[in-house]
Amino acid sequence: MGFNPQGFARRPANIASGEDVKKPNRPGMRLIQFLAFSVVLLLLGVACSQGDRSTWNPAGPVAEKQLLLFNVLVWIMAVTFVGVEGVLIYAAIKFRARPGQGRPKQIHGNLPLEIAWTVIPTILIMGLGIWSVVVLWELNEPPVSADGVDNVLEVTATGHQWWFEFEYADAGGGKTITTANELRVPVDTPVRVLLESDDVIHSLWIPRLAGKVDMIPTHTNRLWFQADSNMIETLPATFLGQCAEFCGLSHALMKFEVTVMEQDDYDAWVESYGQPPEFSAKAKEGQKVFNANCTSCHTSTGPDAPALVDGRVAGFLAGGAIAPAPNLTDLATRQKIAAGLLDLNEDNLQSWLRNPNGIKPGNYMSAKAPFYKDGEITLSDDQISNVIEYLISLK
Repeated sequence: MGFNPQGFARRPANIASGEDVKKPNRPGMRLIQFLAFSVVLLLLGVACSQGDRSTWNPAGPVAEKQLLLFNVLVWIMAVTFVGVEGVLIYAAIKFRARPGQGRPKQIHGNLPLEIAWTVIPTILIMGLGIWSVVVLWELNEPPVSADGVDNVLEVTATGHQWWFEFEYADAGGGKTITTANELRVPVDTPVRVLLESDDVIHSLWIPRLAGKVDMIPTHTNRLWFQADSNMIETLPATFLGQCAEFCGLSHALMKFEVTVMEQDDYDAWVESYGQPPEFSAKAKEGQKVFNANCTSCHTSTGPDAPALVDGRVAGFLAGGAIAPAPNLTDLATRQKIAAGLLDLNEDNLQSWLRNPNGIKPGNYMSAKAPFYKDGEITLSDDQISNVIEYLISLK
């Protein structure tokens, strides 16, 4: 019996053994898989678009314009991408090399087509670029009111590791307020926020009200936002914020809230801020412990004086046993502690005082406060209880 090497070579080994022959991976199947994967990603994105930190659920004019700009840019880019890639995939399949086929016929470029795919992208890019710049200019400053009265509320926000400080130079009636981690604003009022930092670069972001803007040491940035009553179901309403720039160990735990209130409720909060609260006998004992251990970093009797703030920052930058810490004057009126991590109640205050590193690793309180040693609190149970009683009396 003769041996035919060519015939043998053409017979796949798996046919001789009875195995199934695998079909080659066709380009059309790859396209279907890609489109299916894209649809799944789109559905997942839509499913996550209505959360508390969602930019797809705006509650004010700034966030609304930013969302419109984003959507138009994304959809135009998506359509362009799908169109171009579709043509490329079609051409790759339609004109792919085939067995026995020689070199494809070479032709010169199509002049009208080349003009079209040069002019159309140019017009798109220029149009979108000009519109983007116009929107950015519109969002640079709050619009002037119809009556010409400047009713903008101005707040200075300072980023610290790892919490936010808010200072109102004029919260209303010429009153100065310093608070932390909870920004209170009246509804339907434009709010200009001056952004600063005392240590590293942070970024203030309120997804439903305004896009993120960096807080840079030695430089002041700004943004503005407004919460519209026709976009909010009930008042007061709380909008969650977050530091959006990696700033150290507890960056992900650096949160804050914006509480939008009726004008009368906001005015009442401004009026009551800094008024001496009534203390029980237990709270007075806690006040003594607080004054002996905490006042080098914390204030609890009104807004921070500029000289005091400068001294704390200078001491912190020099590496001393001091650091800027949240103003606690209105602590009992807040919803959260530890920069938005815990609800404000006695149990959480005790957990925070006893083990701050377990809640927010790297915090400066456990490292610098005199009543901590190697991160462990040295106060007695009675002292801790008295301090908590004092803190929940600060209104």
